[in-house]
Amino acid sequence: MAENTSRTLLQRVDRWLDHTFFAAMEVNVLVLPVLWFLLVAAHPVAVSLSAMTTLVVASVAVGTFRGRYVDVGRWPKPGHLATLPVRAAYYGVVVALATWGGVQVQLVTGSPWPGVGVPAVVSVGVLLAFPRLLARFERLARVDPVWT
Repeated sequence: MAENTSRTLLQRVDRWLDHTFFAAMEVNVLVLPVLWFLLVAAHPVAVSLSAMTTLVVASVAVGTFRGRYVDVGRWPKPGHLATLPVRAAYYGVVVALATWGGVQVQLVTGSPWPGVGVPAVVSVGVLLAFPRLLARFERLARVDPVWT
C-alpha cells in the first residue's frame, strides 16, 4: 500500500512539474516584447529582481492553474493557437504590471524585499482572473454583431 501511495504522489509531482515547465516556456516566450522594453528601463537592478520574480511566479502559477491543482477555471493548453494572442497580451500585462509595481515599491522603500513580494502577489492575483476573461472573450466571439 505504501509503495502505491508514493508512486501516486510521485506521478502527481511529475505531472505538476510538466505543467510548470511548459508554462515557463509559454510565459517566457510570449512576453518577449515586454522583456525587450525592460532591457532599457531605468533602475536595472530593481527591474531585474522584480521581473525575474514575476517570470518565476507566473510560470508556477500558470502550471498550477492549468493542472487544476488550484481550480480557477479552464486554462488553455500551451499550444492552443486560438487563444495565443490573448495569452500573449495578458501575460505581457502581467509581467509589465507586476514588474513596475515591484520596482516602484523598491524605490520608495529602499529595500529589495518588496521587489519580490509585490510582483509575486500581483502576478498571481492578475492571473487568477484569466480563465474568466478568456470565457468572456469566447462568449463575445459567438455573439452575432448588431450591424449584420
